[in-house]
Amino acid sequence: MLEVRREETLGADAQTVWSLVSDFGNIADWHPACSASSQDTVGGEVRRTIVVGDGARLIERLDSIDPNAKSLTYSIIEGPLPVDNYTSTVTVADADGGCRIVWSGSFDAKDAPDKRAKLVVAGIYEAGIGALKKRFG
Repeated sequence: MLEVRREETLGADAQTVWSLVSDFGNIADWHPACSASSQDTVGGEVRRTIVVGDGARLIERLDSIDPNAKSLTYSIIEGPLPVDNYTSTVTVADADGGCRIVWSGSFDAKDAPDKRAKLVVAGIYEAGIGALKKRFG
């Protein structure tokens, strides 16, 4: 299993950031790689469909969400990323002067070298956290 982890301190309180990132189906509201997103329930599972800039679609499943711990975990069901067995967790916690966001994931490379798979996932995390940093300072 490969792993990627990115974290950043943001200038807003944890609840404010959590309110945005925990709205699972609305990731396109804050992540710059997402041109559209929606949420639905399929067979009792909460899923989101993400459309990225080139029109490709990802389908992700919400595996768990804990509002008290401000943490959510999701998996990719299908999509164009060079990963398989992908699970990711986003956590937001209070920190001096704001909050700390941690986005981490584990996965296997699929149809690509390990280094390429890690770079793709790291780029997604960095773009998302970068947008949050720009928004919240």
